[in-house]
Amino acid sequence: MSCVYLATVGQRPQAITVALDNLRTRYAYAQIGLLHTDPVNSGIAEPLRELRLELARAYPELPVDLHEIRALDGSALLDIEDESAAEAYFYGVLDALLLYKQKDYSVHLMVASGRKAMSVYAVYAASLLLDEHDAVWTVLTPPDIMQRNLWHIPPAERAHVRVAPMPFLPSRFAPTTLESLTRQDIIDHLAKRLNRKELLLSRLTDAQRRVANVLALHDDYSDAQIAQLLSLAERTVQRHLQDIYNRMRDVFDFGDRIRDPRLALIKIMKGWE
Repeated sequence: MSCVYLATVGQRPQAITVALDNLRTRYAYAQIGLLHTDPVNSGIAEPLRELRLELARAYPELPVDLHEIRALDGSALLDIEDESAAEAYFYGVLDALLLYKQKDYSVHLMVASGRKAMSVYAVYAASLLLDEHDAVWTVLTPPDIMQRNLWHIPPAERAHVRVAPMPFLPSRFAPTTLESLTRQDIIDHLAKRLNRKELLLSRLTDAQRRVANVLALHDDYSDAQIAQLLSLAERTVQRHLQDIYNRMRDVFDFGDRIRDPRLALIKIMKGWE
């Protein structure tokens, strides 16, 4: 599987080459990808130009792909200044990641160069699509070294530079689904996950949904009262509830840590935090 080094470009693009020098001692990359905002009028226009020149000089064997992230209306994106720009940046990173994953690349995402907000959205996008064969990195460099704006750290000082993995939850999408996955599929998936009630109900049988809905409407009812209302045996209601609790544990992250499944179910069904 070929590996791509994908980096977010910010005001200090030297972090991208410093980290790449370090990672190339451990990994073989087939190409480089650069995630950037407007290449003409944004604050990264000159850093991006300099970075491209340095990449061509230092790594002539590695082709470089540019991924310009644009605003939601297709206009130039200069920076993350509001919710709309943040959403656009997130989608831009998502599109680039999806592109490489659909080409069967292993992706190493470097988030050291961009602003903190950009790093947050980039890691969030990574958690949706990247798996155990991929990686997210950041580079930790002493301020005195970074202030010299070096594209490459001298060998005697490289021990002071650390490229560290950033934790992320591997994607829940099966590898075979990536081939036909679209951005809208991911957006729909996110919306569904944000609505915990709909997510849970989609995994229940009709009988289980009826029990869950009654409990939401009458959260003080006993199992016997729910059974009486639904014309079921109490044991049947108890069995449905136990199945629902098991499903909750499977569906939700850290579901195995639910201490009071009945209360958790009530909160989910009522939309409580």
